[in-house]
Amino acid sequence: MGATNCPETPRQRMISMMYLVYTAMLALNVSAEILQAFQTVGDSMEVTNKLLQSKADDSYIRFENAYKANPDKVADNWNKALEVKKATREMLSYIDSIKYELVAKVDGLKGGIQEAKAILDAENFAGVVHKDNYSIPTNYFFAGTEDNGGTAGKAIELRNRIEAYQSKMLSYIDEKNKARILKTQVATKDEYHNAAKQEVNWQMYNFYHTIVLADMVILNKIKSEIQNSELEIINSLYSAVSADDFKFDKVNATAIPKSTYVIQGNGFEADILVYAYDSKSKLRAEINGQNLYSDTSGMVKLKLGANVLGPQKYSGKVFVKKDFSEEEYPFNGEYFVAAPSATISLDKMNVFYIGVANPISISVPGANSEQIFPTITGAGNTITKVAPGKYEVNVKAQGKVSIAVSANINGKTMQMATYEYRVKPIPRPVAAIGNLSGGSITKEELAAQGNISIKVDGFDFPVRFVTTSFKMQVAAGGDSEAPMISNGPNFTTEMLNRINKLRRGNKVFFEEIRAKGPAGEMRPSNESIVLTIK
Repeated sequence: MGATNCPETPRQRMISMMYLVYTAMLALNVSAEILQAFQTVGDSMEVTNKLLQSKADDSYIRFENAYKANPDKVADNWNKALEVKKATREMLSYIDSIKYELVAKVDGLKGGIQEAKAILDAENFAGVVHKDNYSIPTNYFFAGTEDNGGTAGKAIELRNRIEAYQSKMLSYIDEKNKARILKTQVATKDEYHNAAKQEVNWQMYNFYHTIVLADMVILNKIKSEIQNSELEIINSLYSAVSADDFKFDKVNATAIPKSTYVIQGNGFEADILVYAYDSKSKLRAEINGQNLYSDTSGMVKLKLGANVLGPQKYSGKVFVKKDFSEEEYPFNGEYFVAAPSATISLDKMNVFYIGVANPISISVPGANSEQIFPTITGAGNTITKVAPGKYEVNVKAQGKVSIAVSANINGKTMQMATYEYRVKPIPRPVAAIGNLSGGSITKEELAAQGNISIKVDGFDFPVRFVTTSFKMQVAAGGDSEAPMISNGPNFTTEMLNRINKLRRGNKVFFEEIRAKGPAGEMRPSNESIVLTIK
Protein backbone atom coordinates (compact mmCIF):
# COMPACT_ATOMS: atom_id res chain seq x y z
CA MET A 1 0.00 0.00 0.00
CA GLY A 2 1.17 3.54 -0.74
CA ALA A 3 2.56 5.99 1.78
CA THR A 4 0.31 8.72 3.12
CA ASN A 5 2.46 11.57 1.73
CA CYS A 6 2.78 10.37 -1.88
CA PRO A 7 0.49 8.74 -4.48
CA GLU A 8 0.49 4.96 -4.97
CA THR A 9 2.56 3.56 -7.79
CA PRO A 10 0.96 1.14 -10.31
CA ARG A 11 2.91 -1.69 -8.67
CA GLN A 12 1.64 -0.73 -5.21
CA ARG A 13 -1.95 -0.58 -6.48
CA MET A 14 -1.51 -4.05 -8.00
CA ILE A 15 -0.15 -5.40 -4.69
CA SER A 16 -3.07 -3.86 -2.82
CA MET A 17 -5.54 -5.47 -5.20
CA MET A 18 -3.81 -8.86 -4.93
CA TYR A 19 -3.93 -8.53 -1.14
CA LEU A 20 -7.70 -7.92 -1.24
CA VAL A 21 -8.21 -10.90 -3.56
CA TYR A 22 -6.09 -13.09 -1.30
CA THR A 23 -8.07 -11.94 1.73
CA ALA A 24 -11.36 -12.80 0.02
CA MET A 25 -10.03 -16.23 -0.98
CA LEU A 26 -9.04 -16.93 2.60
CA ALA A 27 -12.47 -15.91 3.88
CA LEU A 28 -14.15 -18.20 1.34
CA ASN A 29 -11.88 -21.18 1.76
CA VAL A 30 -11.79 -21.59 5.54
CA SER A 31 -14.65 -24.07 5.68
CA ALA A 32 -16.22 -25.49 8.80
CA GLU A 33 -14.42 -28.79 8.13
CA ILE A 34 -11.03 -27.07 8.05
CA LEU A 35 -11.79 -25.15 11.23
CA GLN A 36 -12.85 -28.42 12.88
CA ALA A 37 -9.62 -30.04 11.74
CA PHE A 38 -7.57 -27.22 13.29
CA GLN A 39 -9.60 -27.56 16.48
CA THR A 40 -9.06 -31.32 16.59
CA VAL A 41 -5.31 -31.01 15.98
CA GLY A 42 -5.01 -28.20 18.53
CA ASP A 43 -6.88 -30.09 21.23
CA SER A 44 -4.82 -33.22 20.49
CA MET A 45 -1.59 -31.26 20.86
CA GLU A 46 -2.81 -29.92 24.19
CA VAL A 47 -3.04 -33.53 25.36
CA THR A 48 0.37 -34.35 23.88
CA ASN A 49 1.96 -31.38 25.64
CA LYS A 50 0.49 -32.50 28.95
CA LEU A 51 2.01 -35.96 28.39
CA LEU A 52 5.38 -34.37 27.63
CA GLN A 53 5.04 -32.35 30.81
CA SER A 54 4.38 -35.55 32.74
CA LYS A 55 7.45 -37.21 31.23
CA ALA A 56 9.58 -34.20 32.14
CA ASP A 57 8.25 -34.28 35.71
CA ASP A 58 9.18 -37.98 35.95
CA SER A 59 12.69 -37.19 34.71
CA TYR A 60 13.11 -34.46 37.33
CA ILE A 61 11.93 -36.82 40.05
CA ARG A 62 14.42 -39.46 38.93
CA PHE A 63 17.16 -36.81 38.82
CA GLU A 64 16.25 -35.55 42.30
CA ASN A 65 16.37 -39.08 43.68
CA ALA A 66 19.86 -39.49 42.25
CA TYR A 67 20.87 -36.19 43.86
CA LYS A 68 19.54 -37.29 47.25
CA ALA A 69 21.38 -40.59 46.94
CA ASN A 70 24.72 -39.01 46.08
CA PRO A 71 24.68 -35.19 46.38
CA ASP A 72 28.45 -34.76 46.06
CA LYS A 73 28.41 -36.38 42.64
CA VAL A 74 25.09 -35.13 41.25
CA ALA A 75 24.84 -31.58 42.69
CA ASP A 76 26.38 -29.66 39.74
CA ASN A 77 24.18 -31.24 37.08
CA TRP A 78 21.10 -31.22 39.35
CA ASN A 79 21.49 -27.46 39.81
CA LYS A 80 21.71 -27.09 36.01
CA ALA A 81 18.56 -29.20 35.68
CA LEU A 82 16.72 -26.89 38.08
CA GLU A 83 17.77 -23.88 35.99
CA VAL A 84 16.57 -25.66 32.85
CA LYS A 85 13.24 -26.39 34.55
CA LYS A 86 12.78 -22.78 35.70
CA ALA A 87 13.66 -21.27 32.30
CA THR A 88 11.47 -23.78 30.45
CA ARG A 89 8.45 -23.14 32.68
CA GLU A 90 8.87 -19.40 32.13
CA MET A 91 9.10 -19.93 28.36
CA LEU A 92 6.02 -22.17 28.23
CA SER A 93 4.08 -19.71 30.41
CA TYR A 94 5.05 -16.89 28.05
CA ILE A 95 3.76 -18.83 25.02
CA ASP A 96 0.50 -19.56 26.87
CA SER A 97 0.14 -15.84 27.61
CA ILE A 98 0.38 -15.16 23.85
CA LYS A 99 -2.46 -17.65 23.24
CA TYR A 100 -4.63 -16.04 25.91
CA GLU A 101 -3.91 -12.49 24.71
CA LEU A 102 -4.56 -13.49 21.08
CA VAL A 103 -7.95 -15.05 21.90
CA ALA A 104 -8.87 -12.05 24.06
CA LYS A 105 -8.15 -9.68 21.16
CA VAL A 106 -9.83 -11.78 18.47
CA ASP A 107 -13.01 -12.41 20.48
CA GLY A 108 -13.03 -8.95 22.09
CA LEU A 109 -13.13 -10.34 25.63
CA LYS A 110 -13.70 -7.64 28.24
CA GLY A 111 -12.07 -9.84 30.87
CA GLY A 112 -8.88 -9.91 28.82
CA ILE A 113 -6.24 -12.59 29.35
CA GLN A 114 -7.86 -14.01 32.49
CA GLU A 115 -11.19 -14.57 30.72
CA ALA A 116 -9.44 -16.12 27.72
CA LYS A 117 -7.49 -18.46 29.99
CA ALA A 118 -10.66 -19.58 31.74
CA ILE A 119 -12.34 -20.27 28.38
CA LEU A 120 -9.40 -22.27 26.97
CA ASP A 121 -8.93 -24.20 30.22
CA ALA A 122 -12.60 -25.19 30.16
CA GLU A 123 -13.23 -25.70 26.43
CA ASN A 124 -9.83 -25.79 24.69
CA PHE A 125 -9.98 -24.59 21.07
CA ALA A 126 -13.77 -25.01 20.92
CA GLY A 127 -14.10 -21.96 23.16
CA VAL A 128 -12.73 -19.60 20.49
CA VAL A 129 -15.62 -17.76 18.81
CA HIS A 130 -14.00 -16.14 15.78
CA LYS A 131 -11.98 -19.18 14.77
CA ASP A 132 -11.29 -18.04 11.19
CA ASN A 133 -10.20 -14.46 11.90
CA TYR A 134 -6.78 -13.69 10.43
CA SER A 135 -6.63 -9.88 10.26
CA ILE A 136 -6.46 -9.31 14.02
CA PRO A 137 -3.82 -12.06 14.55
CA THR A 138 -1.69 -10.68 11.70
CA ASN A 139 -1.78 -7.17 13.17
CA TYR A 140 -1.06 -8.61 16.63
CA PHE A 141 1.95 -10.62 15.49
CA PHE A 142 3.44 -7.99 13.15
CA ALA A 143 2.12 -4.60 14.30
CA GLY A 144 1.95 -3.45 10.68
CA THR A 145 5.57 -4.39 9.82
CA GLU A 146 4.90 -7.42 7.60
CA ASP A 147 6.03 -5.49 4.50
CA ASN A 148 9.60 -5.39 5.84
CA GLY A 149 9.67 -8.91 7.21
CA GLY A 150 7.88 -8.44 10.52
CA THR A 151 10.52 -6.54 12.50
CA ALA A 152 8.05 -5.57 15.24
CA GLY A 153 5.09 -7.10 17.01
CA LYS A 154 4.60 -10.24 19.05
CA ALA A 155 6.06 -12.62 16.41
CA ILE A 156 9.53 -11.07 16.45
CA GLU A 157 9.35 -10.80 20.25
CA LEU A 158 8.49 -14.51 20.42
CA ARG A 159 11.35 -15.40 18.08
CA ASN A 160 13.85 -13.39 20.14
CA ARG A 161 12.66 -15.03 23.35
CA ILE A 162 12.93 -18.51 21.80
CA GLU A 163 16.44 -17.88 20.48
CA ALA A 164 17.62 -16.46 23.82
CA TYR A 165 16.10 -19.41 25.67
CA GLN A 166 17.62 -22.01 23.31
CA SER A 167 21.04 -20.36 23.46
CA LYS A 168 20.88 -20.53 27.25
CA MET A 169 19.87 -24.21 27.12
CA LEU A 170 22.88 -25.08 24.96
CA SER A 171 25.19 -23.58 27.58
CA TYR A 172 24.25 -26.43 29.94
CA ILE A 173 25.25 -29.19 27.45
CA ASP A 174 28.63 -30.73 26.69
CA GLU A 175 30.02 -30.08 23.20
CA LYS A 176 29.57 -33.73 22.20
CA ASN A 177 25.81 -33.50 22.81
CA LYS A 178 25.12 -30.06 21.32
CA ALA A 179 24.57 -31.32 17.76
CA ARG A 180 21.88 -33.72 18.98
CA ILE A 181 20.16 -31.04 21.09
CA LEU A 182 20.21 -28.57 18.18
CA LYS A 183 18.07 -30.98 16.15
CA THR A 184 15.34 -30.85 18.79
CA GLN A 185 15.18 -27.06 19.07
CA VAL A 186 12.77 -24.68 17.30
CA ALA A 187 14.37 -23.94 13.91
CA THR A 188 13.99 -20.15 13.84
CA LYS A 189 16.97 -19.64 11.51
CA ASP A 190 16.20 -22.16 8.78
CA GLU A 191 15.25 -21.14 5.24
CA TYR A 192 11.51 -20.85 4.67
CA HIS A 193 9.50 -20.18 1.53
CA ASN A 194 5.92 -19.00 1.13
CA ALA A 195 3.36 -20.31 -1.37
CA ALA A 196 4.89 -18.11 -4.08
CA LYS A 197 8.32 -19.77 -3.50
CA GLN A 198 9.67 -16.51 -2.06
CA GLU A 199 12.14 -16.80 0.78
CA VAL A 200 10.69 -15.53 4.06
CA ASN A 201 11.80 -15.56 7.67
CA TRP A 202 10.49 -17.80 10.43
CA GLN A 203 7.92 -15.37 11.80
CA MET A 204 6.43 -14.55 8.38
CA TYR A 205 6.30 -18.24 7.48
CA ASN A 206 4.44 -19.20 10.63
CA PHE A 207 2.16 -16.27 11.46
CA TYR A 208 1.56 -14.08 8.43
CA HIS A 209 -2.10 -14.08 7.35
CA THR A 210 -2.95 -17.25 9.27
CA ILE A 211 -6.27 -17.72 11.04
CA VAL A 212 -6.32 -17.66 14.82
CA LEU A 213 -6.83 -21.45 15.16
CA ALA A 214 -3.78 -22.09 12.98
CA ASP A 215 -1.76 -19.64 15.09
CA MET A 216 -2.74 -21.50 18.26
CA VAL A 217 -1.81 -24.87 16.72
CA ILE A 218 1.60 -23.44 15.77
CA LEU A 219 2.08 -22.08 19.30
CA ASN A 220 1.24 -25.52 20.70
CA LYS A 221 3.72 -27.05 18.25
CA ILE A 222 6.40 -24.66 19.51
CA LYS A 223 5.60 -25.68 23.08
CA SER A 224 5.93 -29.33 22.07
CA GLU A 225 9.34 -28.71 20.48
CA ILE A 226 10.53 -26.85 23.57
CA GLN A 227 9.32 -29.65 25.85
CA ASN A 228 11.00 -32.31 23.67
CA SER A 229 14.23 -30.36 23.79
CA GLU A 230 13.89 -30.00 27.57
CA LEU A 231 13.60 -33.79 27.90
CA GLU A 232 16.74 -34.31 25.80
CA ILE A 233 18.69 -31.78 27.87
CA ILE A 234 17.59 -33.26 31.21
CA ASN A 235 18.36 -36.80 30.06
CA SER A 236 21.78 -35.67 28.83
CA LEU A 237 22.54 -34.03 32.17
CA TYR A 238 21.35 -37.13 33.99
CA SER A 239 23.38 -39.49 31.77
CA ALA A 240 26.50 -37.43 32.42
CA VAL A 241 26.41 -38.28 36.13
CA SER A 242 25.27 -41.88 35.76
CA ALA A 243 27.60 -43.06 32.96
CA ASP A 244 30.32 -44.32 35.31
CA ASP A 245 28.04 -45.84 38.00
CA PHE A 246 29.16 -49.33 37.08
CA LYS A 247 32.51 -48.74 38.78
CA PHE A 248 30.87 -49.23 42.19
CA ASP A 249 32.94 -46.46 43.69
CA LYS A 250 29.91 -45.18 45.63
CA VAL A 251 26.77 -47.25 46.11
CA ASN A 252 23.67 -46.12 47.97
CA ALA A 253 20.45 -48.03 48.65
CA THR A 254 17.16 -46.20 49.05
CA ALA A 255 13.43 -46.82 49.07
CA ILE A 256 11.17 -44.80 46.76
CA PRO A 257 7.52 -45.23 47.80
CA LYS A 258 4.81 -44.88 45.18
CA SER A 259 2.87 -43.10 47.91
CA THR A 260 3.46 -42.47 51.61
CA TYR A 261 -0.27 -42.00 52.14
CA VAL A 262 -2.14 -45.29 52.01
CA ILE A 263 -5.88 -46.00 52.36
CA GLN A 264 -6.78 -48.71 54.84
CA GLY A 265 -7.37 -52.02 53.03
CA ASN A 266 -4.93 -51.22 50.22
CA GLY A 267 -1.23 -52.02 50.19
CA PHE A 268 1.95 -49.97 50.48
CA GLU A 269 4.28 -50.18 47.49
CA ALA A 270 7.83 -48.93 47.05
CA ASP A 271 10.81 -49.40 44.74
CA ILE A 272 14.04 -50.38 46.47
CA LEU A 273 16.91 -49.45 44.17
CA VAL A 274 20.65 -49.02 44.10
CA TYR A 275 21.94 -46.21 41.95
CA ALA A 276 24.97 -48.21 40.83
CA TYR A 277 24.39 -51.86 40.00
CA ASP A 278 25.59 -54.62 37.73
CA SER A 279 22.80 -55.39 35.24
CA LYS A 280 24.22 -58.89 34.75
CA SER A 281 23.74 -59.75 38.41
CA LYS A 282 20.54 -59.84 40.43
CA LEU A 283 20.35 -57.86 43.61
CA ARG A 284 19.14 -59.63 46.73
CA ALA A 285 17.26 -57.76 49.43
CA GLU A 286 16.32 -58.88 52.93
CA ILE A 287 13.30 -56.97 54.24
CA ASN A 288 11.43 -57.85 57.43
CA GLY A 289 12.60 -61.46 57.11
CA GLN A 290 11.68 -61.75 53.40
CA ASN A 291 14.18 -62.47 50.62
CA LEU A 292 13.40 -60.47 47.45
CA TYR A 293 15.27 -60.14 44.15
CA SER A 294 15.65 -57.34 41.63
CA ASP A 295 14.22 -57.33 38.12
CA THR A 296 16.09 -56.35 34.92
CA SER A 297 15.91 -52.67 35.90
CA GLY A 298 17.93 -53.30 39.03
CA MET A 299 14.96 -52.60 41.31
CA VAL A 300 13.56 -54.70 44.11
CA LYS A 301 9.77 -54.38 44.35
CA LEU A 302 8.51 -54.02 47.92
CA LYS A 303 4.88 -54.47 48.96
CA LEU A 304 3.79 -54.32 52.59
CA GLY A 305 0.38 -54.62 54.25
CA ALA A 306 -1.74 -51.65 55.27
CA ASN A 307 -4.28 -53.10 57.69
CA VAL A 308 -3.16 -51.20 60.80
CA LEU A 309 -3.80 -47.46 61.03
CA GLY A 310 -1.01 -45.00 61.78
CA PRO A 311 2.72 -44.70 61.00
CA GLN A 312 4.50 -47.87 59.90
CA LYS A 313 8.25 -48.45 59.66
CA TYR A 314 10.31 -50.86 57.62
CA SER A 315 14.00 -51.62 57.19
CA GLY A 316 16.22 -54.02 55.37
CA LYS A 317 19.46 -54.62 53.52
CA VAL A 318 20.40 -54.81 49.85
CA PHE A 319 23.22 -57.20 48.96
CA VAL A 320 25.46 -56.42 45.97
CA LYS A 321 27.57 -59.23 44.57
CA LYS A 322 31.32 -58.74 44.51
CA ASP A 323 33.82 -61.12 42.95
CA PHE A 324 33.71 -63.60 45.82
CA SER A 325 31.22 -62.16 48.26
CA GLU A 326 28.20 -59.89 48.83
CA GLU A 327 28.38 -56.40 50.25
CA GLU A 328 25.37 -55.16 52.19
CA TYR A 329 23.78 -51.70 52.16
CA PRO A 330 21.16 -51.02 54.84
CA PHE A 331 18.10 -48.82 54.32
CA ASN A 332 14.95 -47.88 56.19
CA GLY A 333 11.80 -45.85 55.72
CA GLU A 334 8.27 -45.29 56.92
CA TYR A 335 4.76 -44.79 55.61
CA PHE A 336 1.42 -43.77 57.06
CA VAL A 337 -1.81 -45.81 56.89
CA ALA A 338 -4.94 -43.65 57.06
CA ALA A 339 -8.61 -44.52 57.36
CA PRO A 340 -10.78 -43.87 54.27
CA SER A 341 -11.75 -40.21 54.17
CA ALA A 342 -12.91 -37.45 51.88
CA THR A 343 -13.07 -33.69 52.13
CA ILE A 344 -16.06 -31.61 51.04
CA SER A 345 -15.90 -27.85 51.45
CA LEU A 346 -18.88 -25.63 50.80
CA ASP A 347 -17.76 -22.61 48.81
CA LYS A 348 -20.57 -20.33 50.01
CA MET A 349 -22.46 -21.43 53.15
CA ASN A 350 -22.73 -24.39 55.53
CA VAL A 351 -26.14 -25.29 54.08
CA PHE A 352 -27.61 -25.90 50.65
CA TYR A 353 -30.23 -23.45 49.34
CA ILE A 354 -33.21 -24.34 47.16
CA GLY A 355 -33.34 -22.74 43.73
CA VAL A 356 -29.66 -21.90 43.28
CA ALA A 357 -26.56 -23.81 42.17
CA ASN A 358 -24.62 -24.43 45.40
CA PRO A 359 -20.88 -24.66 44.57
CA ILE A 360 -18.80 -27.19 46.53
CA SER A 361 -15.31 -28.67 46.33
CA ILE A 362 -14.60 -32.38 46.86
CA SER A 363 -11.19 -34.01 47.23
CA VAL A 364 -9.95 -37.41 48.31
CA PRO A 365 -6.35 -37.88 49.52
CA GLY A 366 -4.54 -40.19 47.12
CA ALA A 367 -7.06 -39.79 44.27
CA ASN A 368 -7.32 -37.28 41.42
CA SER A 369 -10.58 -35.61 40.41
CA GLU A 370 -11.30 -38.21 37.70
CA GLN A 371 -11.27 -40.99 40.32
CA ILE A 372 -13.87 -39.36 42.60
CA PHE A 373 -17.57 -40.20 42.34
CA PRO A 374 -20.03 -38.27 44.57
CA THR A 375 -23.77 -39.00 44.85
CA ILE A 376 -26.59 -37.13 46.61
CA THR A 377 -29.82 -38.38 48.22
CA GLY A 378 -33.33 -37.06 47.62
CA ALA A 379 -35.68 -37.06 44.65
CA GLY A 380 -34.74 -34.49 42.05
CA ASN A 381 -31.53 -33.45 43.83
CA THR A 382 -28.42 -33.36 41.64
CA ILE A 383 -24.67 -32.95 42.01
CA THR A 384 -22.87 -31.95 38.82
CA LYS A 385 -19.14 -31.72 38.13
CA VAL A 386 -18.19 -28.35 36.60
CA ALA A 387 -14.37 -28.50 36.86
CA PRO A 388 -11.72 -30.76 38.43
CA GLY A 389 -12.67 -31.00 42.11
CA LYS A 390 -15.53 -28.51 41.67
CA TYR A 391 -19.24 -29.42 41.75
CA GLU A 392 -22.66 -27.74 41.84
CA VAL A 393 -25.46 -29.05 44.03
CA ASN A 394 -29.13 -28.36 43.22
CA VAL A 395 -31.74 -29.29 45.84
CA LYS A 396 -35.52 -29.30 45.63
CA ALA A 397 -37.06 -29.46 49.12
CA GLN A 398 -36.32 -28.42 52.72
CA GLY A 399 -34.89 -30.95 55.14
CA LYS A 400 -31.59 -32.81 54.97
CA VAL A 401 -29.54 -34.45 52.23
CA SER A 402 -26.49 -36.69 52.29
CA ILE A 403 -23.54 -36.67 49.91
CA ALA A 404 -21.62 -39.94 49.66
CA VAL A 405 -18.14 -39.93 48.13
CA SER A 406 -16.47 -43.00 46.64
CA ALA A 407 -13.13 -43.17 44.85
CA ASN A 408 -11.18 -45.50 42.64
CA ILE A 409 -7.98 -46.30 44.53
CA ASN A 410 -5.50 -48.52 42.70
CA GLY A 411 -8.28 -49.97 40.53
CA LYS A 412 -10.63 -50.62 43.44
CA THR A 413 -13.75 -48.53 44.12
CA MET A 414 -13.98 -47.64 47.80
CA GLN A 415 -16.59 -45.79 49.85
CA MET A 416 -14.67 -42.89 51.37
CA ALA A 417 -17.15 -40.85 53.45
CA THR A 418 -20.74 -39.60 53.77
CA TYR A 419 -21.73 -36.10 54.91
CA GLU A 420 -25.16 -34.75 55.87
CA TYR A 421 -26.29 -31.19 55.16
CA ARG A 422 -29.33 -29.04 55.86
CA VAL A 423 -31.48 -27.70 53.02
CA LYS A 424 -33.05 -24.27 53.40
CA PRO A 425 -35.08 -21.92 51.22
CA ILE A 426 -33.51 -18.70 50.05
CA PRO A 427 -33.97 -15.95 52.69
CA ARG A 428 -37.05 -13.81 52.13
CA PRO A 429 -36.21 -10.71 50.11
CA VAL A 430 -36.95 -7.09 50.99
CA ALA A 431 -39.05 -4.76 48.83
CA ALA A 432 -37.71 -1.23 48.35
CA ILE A 433 -38.22 1.89 46.29
CA GLY A 434 -34.69 3.00 45.62
CA ASN A 435 -33.06 2.43 48.99
CA LEU A 436 -36.23 3.13 51.00
CA SER A 437 -38.59 0.66 52.59
CA GLY A 438 -40.37 3.52 54.42
CA GLY A 439 -39.90 7.13 55.52
CA SER A 440 -40.05 10.44 53.66
CA ILE A 441 -39.43 11.25 50.01
CA THR A 442 -40.18 14.05 47.57
CA LYS A 443 -42.71 13.35 44.84
CA GLU A 444 -40.01 14.06 42.25
CA GLU A 445 -37.71 11.44 43.77
CA LEU A 446 -40.57 8.96 43.99
CA ALA A 447 -41.52 9.43 40.34
CA ALA A 448 -37.86 9.15 39.30
CA GLN A 449 -37.46 5.78 41.00
CA GLY A 450 -40.31 4.42 38.89
CA ASN A 451 -40.44 0.86 40.27
CA ILE A 452 -40.30 -1.48 43.24
CA SER A 453 -37.12 -3.56 43.47
CA ILE A 454 -36.66 -6.79 45.40
CA LYS A 455 -33.35 -7.46 47.13
CA VAL A 456 -31.83 -10.16 49.35
CA ASP A 457 -29.51 -8.44 51.79
CA GLY A 458 -26.53 -10.33 53.22
CA PHE A 459 -26.92 -13.37 50.94
CA ASP A 460 -23.77 -14.71 49.26
CA PHE A 461 -25.45 -16.04 46.11
CA PRO A 462 -26.24 -13.86 43.07
CA VAL A 463 -30.02 -14.29 43.32
CA ARG A 464 -32.40 -12.23 41.18
CA PHE A 465 -35.95 -11.43 42.29
CA VAL A 466 -38.55 -9.60 40.19
CA THR A 467 -41.65 -7.80 41.44
CA THR A 468 -44.69 -9.41 39.82
CA SER A 469 -47.48 -7.14 41.16
CA PHE A 470 -48.36 -4.51 43.76
CA LYS A 471 -51.05 -1.96 44.68
CA MET A 472 -50.58 1.78 45.24
CA GLN A 473 -53.02 3.84 47.33
CA VAL A 474 -52.84 7.54 48.30
CA ALA A 475 -54.18 9.03 51.56
CA ALA A 476 -54.80 12.76 51.17
CA GLY A 477 -56.62 14.89 53.75
CA GLY A 478 -57.46 11.81 55.80
CA ASP A 479 -59.30 10.11 52.92
CA SER A 480 -57.99 7.07 51.08
CA GLU A 481 -58.39 6.79 47.34
CA ALA A 482 -59.12 3.64 45.38
CA PRO A 483 -55.98 1.50 44.92
CA MET A 484 -54.17 1.37 41.60
CA ILE A 485 -52.69 -1.96 40.45
CA SER A 486 -49.43 -2.76 38.61
CA ASN A 487 -48.78 -6.26 37.24
CA GLY A 488 -45.05 -5.81 37.16
CA PRO A 489 -42.24 -3.95 38.93
CA ASN A 490 -42.81 -0.54 37.29
CA PHE A 491 -45.20 2.27 38.22
CA THR A 492 -48.09 2.52 35.77
CA THR A 493 -48.88 5.73 33.89
CA GLU A 494 -51.87 6.23 36.17
CA MET A 495 -49.62 5.91 39.22
CA LEU A 496 -47.07 8.38 37.85
CA ASN A 497 -49.80 10.92 37.07
CA ARG A 498 -51.13 10.64 40.61
CA ILE A 499 -47.63 10.93 42.12
CA ASN A 500 -47.04 14.16 40.21
CA LYS A 501 -50.16 15.66 41.87
CA LEU A 502 -49.17 14.75 45.43
CA ARG A 503 -48.73 17.40 48.09
CA ARG A 504 -46.58 17.65 51.14
CA GLY A 505 -47.82 15.40 53.92
CA ASN A 506 -49.68 13.00 51.62
CA LYS A 507 -49.06 9.35 52.39
CA VAL A 508 -48.51 6.75 49.65
CA PHE A 509 -49.11 3.09 50.41
CA PHE A 510 -47.56 0.31 48.29
CA GLU A 511 -49.22 -2.91 49.39
CA GLU A 512 -49.70 -6.60 48.53
CA ILE A 513 -46.24 -6.65 46.96
CA ARG A 514 -45.53 -9.98 45.25
CA ALA A 515 -42.22 -11.25 43.88
CA LYS A 516 -40.76 -14.18 41.97
CA GLY A 517 -37.29 -15.70 42.48
CA PRO A 518 -35.32 -18.72 41.27
CA ALA A 519 -37.44 -21.07 43.39
CA GLY A 520 -40.74 -19.54 42.26
CA GLU A 521 -43.21 -17.22 43.98
CA MET A 522 -41.92 -15.71 47.24
CA ARG A 523 -43.38 -12.86 49.23
CA PRO A 524 -40.95 -10.22 50.46
CA SER A 525 -40.51 -9.84 54.20
CA ASN A 526 -42.18 -6.42 53.99
CA GLU A 527 -45.31 -6.76 51.89
CA SER A 528 -46.02 -3.03 52.15
CA ILE A 529 -44.08 0.23 51.91
CA VAL A 530 -45.43 3.50 53.37
CA LEU A 531 -43.87 6.77 52.19
CA THR A 532 -44.69 10.33 53.28
CA ILE A 533 -44.28 13.15 50.76
CA LYS A 534 -42.02 15.88 52.06
